[in-house]
Amino acid sequence: MPTEKLSILVAEVPGVIPVVQEAWSDHFNMTFCCSMQEADRLLAMHFDVIVCGTHFAESKMFELLRHAKALPATCETPILCVRVLDGELDSSAFQGISLAAAALGAAAFVDLNRWRREYGFDAAREKLRDLVASLAESHDEASLVTEPL
Repeated sequence: MPTEKLSILVAEVPGVIPVVQEAWSDHFNMTFCCSMQEADRLLAMHFDVIVCGTHFAESKMFELLRHAKALPATCETPILCVRVLDGELDSSAFQGISLAAAALGAAAFVDLNRWRREYGFDAAREKLRDLVASLAESHDEASLVTEPL
């Protein structure tokens, strides 16, 4: 019996969308947005995970993160922040962005170019896909524990 695909909101720049579609279309049902206005409208819907790129809507990743965590409908939804463009961050920049994202409620921050260097292109792609799935799974398990009987 096939399992239902996870529902993912991907907030990213238009140039990255075809790459995400190609990598994830067999695994997730994806909805894309490229502006804060689109994101605001879509955040009223249910998503298992929100994935936001650092370059989303002219680098408004932190704004989207703050906004989503403030809304009752999405405050518990795991948000994965990802840097896809412009090469690998140095360690200080990576640590700073990771800490800021965590402080605002992100589940994780990934520099995909770092993963590509460490694991290779295909393995990095698979690792990112597995991370999204595990965030959704851990959120579902936490919901089961906290929902009233």
